[in-house]
Amino acid sequence: MPTRSTPGRRAHRRRRTGLTLTVAAVAAASLVGGVLLSTADESVAAPPSTYKVKGVDTSHHNHDATGEPIDWKRVAQSNSFAFLKATQGTGYQDPWFARDFKAASGTSMLRAPYHFFDPESTTDGGAQADHFIRTAKAAGYTGQKAGELPPVLDVEGTWQNGQEVCPKALRAGQLTVFLDRVEAAFKVKPIVYTRASFVNGCMSGKGEVFKDHPLWLARYESGSSEPQDVPGAGAWSLWQYTESESIPGLPGKNGTTGKGDRNVFRGTLDQLRDLAEGGGTPPEQPGTSWPTVEPGQKGVDVTTVQLLLGAHGYATTADGVFGTGTATKVKAFQKAEGLTADGIVGPDTWTRLIVTAKQGSKGDAVKALQRQLAAHGHDITADGVFGTGTATQVKAFQKAEGLTPDGIAGPATWAALVG
Repeated sequence: MPTRSTPGRRAHRRRRTGLTLTVAAVAAASLVGGVLLSTADESVAAPPSTYKVKGVDTSHHNHDATGEPIDWKRVAQSNSFAFLKATQGTGYQDPWFARDFKAASGTSMLRAPYHFFDPESTTDGGAQADHFIRTAKAAGYTGQKAGELPPVLDVEGTWQNGQEVCPKALRAGQLTVFLDRVEAAFKVKPIVYTRASFVNGCMSGKGEVFKDHPLWLARYESGSSEPQDVPGAGAWSLWQYTESESIPGLPGKNGTTGKGDRNVFRGTLDQLRDLAEGGGTPPEQPGTSWPTVEPGQKGVDVTTVQLLLGAHGYATTADGVFGTGTATKVKAFQKAEGLTADGIVGPDTWTRLIVTAKQGSKGDAVKALQRQLAAHGHDITADGVFGTGTATQVKAFQKAEGLTPDGIAGPATWAALVG
């Protein structure tokens, strides 16, 4: 989501660093001399290609090279949603926003405007919100029309002299004011674009201000490393995985196809439509249903919970009995994830617990997967190693359930296994 060039003000350019990350380490970031240094670890899971609902985000940068309009009907042929830059700070309006929003609204794509949060003082959150609201409404956005996704707040560092730095005037209270005012104006909870390393490095890890907002997180060139959870706010609903994908319909130099940002949605197209029609509550992960597992229960679903807790560092005996020890670990996990710590594993807790596994994965999550497959009648040993045999059994299960038989145990497969 490139976001620079407010006339007469500092330039903004979103860039991503190639972070070197390990699965087991804890996220960390530090601020040295105003520069955000990310050492955050990303969780290895599924590649973007696993997720089928894709979309774009655009700004005037997609026009700058040619001065030509976007062919939104062509973009809509390969994308289900679009986010369009409307404003930045308290006064800047993207010169292409109104035209692009009108054209995108004439296609099948779900869409919404976004605002780049650019504080010039520690108290201008309300002024930024008012500027965004006026601009979005002037373009015809209401937050309530068919096909309109919730509005977006973009919160990230700025780039100065080739380094990402924290906005000096950024305060959590400003973000609360902005989010509350925008929600009141459009009657829907905004989506938040950010990343965990920014929250750790520029907000002292206090991501609670984003709790209950759908999260759109960035993680580039990462293979199967998904964006890390935002502390106090949770996991991603949308993932921006590249800024340089060729997208038919975007104008490029000399008549070529232009390149831009590409995103995936962590759910089905129907779930994204529900988000557009009914509000900003993060959707349940793909799948038919998630069971409720609570104290006093026994069986393979309890064992699965216990093993998945272990995979997240909350080790407990995987005996298939939901006793006080398991309840304590569940509560600790829920608290760390910003969930209600009631010790009951329902849909919200399941979607945080599950770990996408594929060939080459090892550990308790794989063992939980294997035990579930065995409970469904598959001939498999629960050794915690995802080899070719496990891949074969996963594909067989997926085929029987009407899922894409790709051999990757992602959200939809987990939901079918435990549901």
